[in-house]
Amino acid sequence: MTYQQVLDYLSSSERLGIKLGLSNIKKILRAIDISDTKFRIIHITGTNGKGSVAIFLSSILREAGYKVGLYTSPHLVDLRERIWVDGKYIPKIRFAELFSQLMLLLKTSRPELSIEPTYFEIMTTLALQYFSKTNVEIAVLEVGMGGRLDATNVFNHSLVSVITNVDLEHTQYLGKRISDIAREKAGIIKRNGIVITGAKQRRALEVIEGVCRRRRAKLFLLAKDFIAQPVNQKRDVIDFCDFQKFDYEGIFYRFKDLKIRLLGRHQIENAALALGAIEGLKLRGIEVREKHLRKGMEKATWPGRLEVLKRVNRRGEDCRVVLDGAHNPAAMRSLKNALLDCVIPHRKLILILGILKDKDVKKMVAEIVPSCQEVVVTSPITERAYDKNLLVREVLNYLPSNRVRIENTVGDALNRAMEIANSRDLVCVTGSLYMVGEARSALKL
Repeated sequence: MTYQQVLDYLSSSERLGIKLGLSNIKKILRAIDISDTKFRIIHITGTNGKGSVAIFLSSILREAGYKVGLYTSPHLVDLRERIWVDGKYIPKIRFAELFSQLMLLLKTSRPELSIEPTYFEIMTTLALQYFSKTNVEIAVLEVGMGGRLDATNVFNHSLVSVITNVDLEHTQYLGKRISDIAREKAGIIKRNGIVITGAKQRRALEVIEGVCRRRRAKLFLLAKDFIAQPVNQKRDVIDFCDFQKFDYEGIFYRFKDLKIRLLGRHQIENAALALGAIEGLKLRGIEVREKHLRKGMEKATWPGRLEVLKRVNRRGEDCRVVLDGAHNPAAMRSLKNALLDCVIPHRKLILILGILKDKDVKKMVAEIVPSCQEVVVTSPITERAYDKNLLVREVLNYLPSNRVRIENTVGDALNRAMEIANSRDLVCVTGSLYMVGEARSALKL
């Protein structure tokens, strides 16, 4: 099959939806002889920040000389964004080859392989197979949803398990209470494991602590066992720093003036979780030198997470556009706090908003819209998109109609917002990673 044929097949396989469970993935990996003896694993779950922690970790470990595989989801523009080895996407030819081999295997007459894997199960299999064939030393795996029954949770061992945080999400699959969701995420904790978490709610921590006790895993907590403090950086309303600094004090390490390019206080917490995981690796006998740690942290980039771009509008004026894939109330709160803290200084905030219909639309709108001066409502191109006309109604609960506009596409919304903005304003695209992906395409990134 060609790469385009693979994309067409995978697009059609999304009809299978989400099927949590490990039966399919175990059968497939057993058939292709993939196990956790092939490489060592760092496993990451949580409501928000999983991808950022994964990016920090993979960047640090690459600087330290390890061959690193990275598996994340979802992607913004290119499907291959999900599967990296040493900072490079899986090649299209390799992707098509591995996919064709997998499909051939599934079409055999072996009764145990008479299955129809989901989109995510296929992608997870291809990632693990690619990591195995390229002799990856450490694989950084981001959970797709939950943890306990996620396809990435197929192995019995991991070097470190990271639970970034716990908040309400995917309640139709993970449960309607914080404790239910925490229990699903704690499913990645291994016997005699090492666990790093930034979870703060009492009910979530009680669940995580209970699982750690039963599995005799060591648990380390953000703000208790390792602490990150921002270093104040002076900014004015026009200029901003394209990095932020923080001090770190942990189990073994103490560092001053660490620098990261990912913006927002929440990214300092994500960086601290990554450093906590590096300290967990030290307990496993894997050492990372300070110079590699600093360089890896500084090099880490993650598109669509408070990503700041400079563009020129039709009037020839400079505009700043920030892309952020906040897709639930907790992530929208982090975005709002970052903008209110003037991480990206601005006079006026012009929001481009589109949300998926399976999200908590009311709470997301309530978090961000009152902080905006103008809102342009649209919707991404997906069947999952929330109707933009209904979204306008929610926005009008917080802003008068003369400050709310509606556009058919993300590209049109960008053009409208940039016409409104001047050089001291900020245009922010958010509500979904689908929105960010379409914005990046419209901006020709």
